[in-house]
Amino acid sequence: MARRLFRSTPVRLALMLAALFTAVNLVTLGGAYLQLRAAAQAQIRESLDAGMAGFDVTATPAALATLVRARARAADPADSIYVFLGDDGRRAGNAAAVLNDGRPRLTALPDGRPLSDEGYLHEVRRLSSGVLILAESLAPLADLRRTFLALLAFSVVPTALLSLGLGTLIARRSARRVARIEATLGRLEAGELSARYDGRDHAGDDLSRIGQRVNRMAEQREAATEALRQVSADIAHDLRTPLQRISVLLADLRGHLAEDTEPARIAEAAGIEADRATQVFRALLEIAQIEGGAPAARFAPVDLVAVAREIVELYEPAADDAGIVLETDLPAAPVMVSGARDLVGQALANLIENALRHAGARARVTVAVAADGPCLVVRDTGPGIPEDERDRVLRRLYRLERSRTTPGNGLGLSLVAAIAQAHGAQLVLGDAGPGLVVTLRFPPA
Repeated sequence: MARRLFRSTPVRLALMLAALFTAVNLVTLGGAYLQLRAAAQAQIRESLDAGMAGFDVTATPAALATLVRARARAADPADSIYVFLGDDGRRAGNAAAVLNDGRPRLTALPDGRPLSDEGYLHEVRRLSSGVLILAESLAPLADLRRTFLALLAFSVVPTALLSLGLGTLIARRSARRVARIEATLGRLEAGELSARYDGRDHAGDDLSRIGQRVNRMAEQREAATEALRQVSADIAHDLRTPLQRISVLLADLRGHLAEDTEPARIAEAAGIEADRATQVFRALLEIAQIEGGAPAARFAPVDLVAVAREIVELYEPAADDAGIVLETDLPAAPVMVSGARDLVGQALANLIENALRHAGARARVTVAVAADGPCLVVRDTGPGIPEDERDRVLRRLYRLERSRTTPGNGLGLSLVAAIAQAHGAQLVLGDAGPGLVVTLRFPPA
């Protein structure tokens, strides 16, 4: 949930604004700190120059030592250091000093006061009678740094956290609304055309307008789909009876015609075509009834293993005649799902028929049931279906062979898709390498 939240655009915008605000404040405070630090350092340097100017560079070593000793007694070495190293060996000051490549190393006197922990800014001058060292503590710079850190802690950090918290709170509210719109679109994509954005907010902002547009789009799509479904059902229903009568009349005509004559062959062919048309309209009616939600009222526990054994046994003779190996891969224990047993069996029968029709001679068709899912799987070693065609073959009357010379009506997989949707199952067409693998994954019972 947290990862999804921080991946949302509103939360990212809030984080970016909080980061921008913090960066601006850091740059502002940092610039002010650097300027004040430079001014304080310049002031320390001016104090050193003024202190150095107060000594007579022509004085004797004894006079310089006396003057340094006097000032050293009055100064705290934690603030200011005065040291004179005479060429004649004289030493005077409130700290001990050793020159190393012209730079002094300052240490506290054994019985003297402690030095500053913050370091010193020093000035070293060579005189005719020795070396004069003056140093000013960098404690003011450290105090300035601590002041700015406190200012950062008590102003920038709380403000940044407050802005981040408020921004995230507002962004979470927007993210929840976006998630509701996304969930509605997902349900529509899955075929639940009655899904609507709940519209609990009436702010009239951009998200509300988007939600309203989604609802209008869903209403139009549901109305168009329902109209198409109703037209298909009405046509199938109205034409089924005349087609059945035509089949009966053709059968009667065939009975009144002499055998092995051209009229008899024409009447027989016409009867076959009438039967095919009847099967198409019957399948369209079945799809319409399934999509109308009728099967849900008779859902009961169904054992996928038992259904698979029964349907495979039914199609084994047809597979033998076609020179195809029809085998099973079934667990010993039952795999239960909730559904209509006859529809589950019909879906499996359609998948097996599709495999036997298109896999080709000497192919292998495997029917498997997996408890993990649970799912029903039909795998063949035929030519398979190209990836860009797998969604299209689920449409009604769509066929890969555009010439439509092979048996079939393009409704087998459409009927399986309708049965899957009625059961809340997921129908997946994949590559068996070679061949096609169709997986019907049911929700747990």
